[in-house]
Amino acid sequence: MARKPGRPPLDPADSSVNVCVRLPSRRFDALYREAQRERMTMPELIRRVLRARERQDEEIDKKT
Repeated sequence: MARKPGRPPLDPADSSVNVCVRLPSRRFDALYREAQRERMTMPELIRRVLRARERQDEEIDKKT
């Protein structure tokens, strides 16, 4: 089987969708600096923040 070019799917069981957001330039700059400090790309940082939020929501749901 030939290997497909490009990045592997983020979740093999779920397809990805493109998302476009607009941020105030100061917020973007702060996120960019944080990504640079953490040595990751903006998409990686955003996914990490979203995963952390998802875990928080799951913990809240367990308590109720």
